[in-house]
Amino acid sequence: MAEDGMSETGETVEMGAVRRSVLLPVAVEAVWAALTDAGHLSAWLGGDVDLEAFPGGQIVVRENGRLRRGVIVDLEPLRHLEIRWLPPSRRVGFLWGPDDDPAGSAGEVEFRLEPVEAQGAYRPRTRLTVIERAPSGHPAGRPDALAKA
Repeated sequence: MAEDGMSETGETVEMGAVRRSVLLPVAVEAVWAALTDAGHLSAWLGGDVDLEAFPGGQIVVRENGRLRRGVIVDLEPLRHLEIRWLPPSRRVGFLWGPDDDPAGSAGEVEFRLEPVEAQGAYRPRTRLTVIERAPSGHPAGRPDALAKA
């Protein structure tokens, strides 16, 4: 374990969250496109994804007969995307108003992108940090899937 609490693989475990960080050999624009395109995001989340990539937009993931719904709560192009999962009883998520089962009560996933300066020959690279806060039973994301996008 490194001094900063991060393992050699770039994964840390916080109370109720898993944080993964990976250095990808592509420009931040390519990583962002993979996160905001439903076809590419399917590789990360598993299953088929329908995505409305704007704050308040909905996301639906269909995998192995299961259906997960969420809401995009934050989106800053080329920098940040945050999804809060809805409880199974909810069909649509909102960002406002009182709620007995608010968005996020079934977990959330946050993607943070940071361009990394190349040393020597120019090769764009991006540090992707993923923070997952989810109850057991939700599949974890797969950082290697985005590296192939």
